[in-house]
Amino acid sequence: MLVGAGSPASGAYYAGGGGMGASSQVHAVGVDGGVGSSGGIANGAFARSGMGQGTTILSNSECGVGSAASDTGCCVGGPETACGGMGSACFEGAGTMISGQWAYVGEGRGNYSRVPGYDYVGEGAGNYVRETVMTPYGCRLRPCCLILMLCALLACLLPYLYTYVFNVPPPTPVPTPVPMPPSPPPPPVRIPAPLPTPMSPPPIPPRPLPPVPVPVPVPVPLPVRPAYGAIGSCIGWGDPHVRTFDGMRADYYSSGEYYIVKTGDVSIQGRYLPTKFTNGLAVTKEVAIGGSLLKGNKLIISPLSATWNGAPILTAFPSHFDQPGILHVDFDNVGALVDPALDASKKKILHVKIADGTPEGLMIQINRWTASAGNEYVNWKVTMHSRPGQDGHCGNFNGNAADDDRIAVRQRMGAQGVPAGPELLFATKTPITTAGRPDINNC
Repeated sequence: MLVGAGSPASGAYYAGGGGMGASSQVHAVGVDGGVGSSGGIANGAFARSGMGQGTTILSNSECGVGSAASDTGCCVGGPETACGGMGSACFEGAGTMISGQWAYVGEGRGNYSRVPGYDYVGEGAGNYVRETVMTPYGCRLRPCCLILMLCALLACLLPYLYTYVFNVPPPTPVPTPVPMPPSPPPPPVRIPAPLPTPMSPPPIPPRPLPPVPVPVPVPVPLPVRPAYGAIGSCIGWGDPHVRTFDGMRADYYSSGEYYIVKTGDVSIQGRYLPTKFTNGLAVTKEVAIGGSLLKGNKLIISPLSATWNGAPILTAFPSHFDQPGILHVDFDNVGALVDPALDASKKKILHVKIADGTPEGLMIQINRWTASAGNEYVNWKVTMHSRPGQDGHCGNFNGNAADDDRIAVRQRMGAQGVPAGPELLFATKTPITTAGRPDINNC
């Protein structure tokens, strides 16, 4: 290849091959001159701005030094425009590979001689020169441009990612509503004048309904008051002496269990037993109360205790005992003595009120006397309305005192008192007499 436009001066030139092609090398040789005014090569040297003596620049098909500015095979413009028209923006030189080689340039035109190696012998004194071969690597992308390219790629992929990856449909543009033109005002409505309502004849008054009979309330029957008679009192004291409802005094001295009062709805029984103080004569030791008025229950009172169906009650003084609808008992020191001859300061009285359907009820007062140990006894008082068929030691309460003496009562009630069995309110039956001895009650 011929380098330069002029002709070589006084020496040989060297071309590194045949004609210059894409892969040919250009060797700049010689030391005597450079490019003349006509652009030729003087003394076999290749001169170019920026390159020294003995430097060879090889062409690079991938944007190497030596390409023309219009070389489209390079990085958009070639190395003459800093690696392409966009060189300073996105591309820069990747570097230059430098290597050396020896070239023969003719007798007396080089700087080195081969004896047997290559020795420097001075400018123009040898046959060889040392060439420096520079091969540019090409262009490389600037890091900033790489980031810009990734951002541009991501912007292109965003619609795809939203639609197919995140399942987010692209926003649908909302059409702007077009304002409707105002509607014309409605035409005026003609309201016809109402026609006068014809006068209707006055309504016929309804026929009066027949009077509804007012139901007469059925009177609520009052509770049937028992067929009781007059109210009265009977008392018993001592060994024992009795004053009947009709006012007869009678004395009962024998031991045993006897009816004080016996009616169809109540049974008041007394247990008579002797004491040392009475020299074998009986006194009232216990009083038992039962019958239908007590609804099958049983109350027993003695000088030292009281029981309801066998369970102790009224153990304190004073105290109270109540069975709603049946009876109420108070134990205190209030009330008059049955036997006024006794000390009133030592009285202990039980007040029993049994509900029998009357305002007053059936009242039993029992005075306890406990001053002498072993000689305890009770006095009693019964206040009640008379009842049909009534009898006992308190008499038959018929208003006739003559038939209430002891002999008459024993003839009606029997000499053995309350028989053993269901009528007896006490747990055991006391024998009335001992065999072979007379009974004082028969006197």
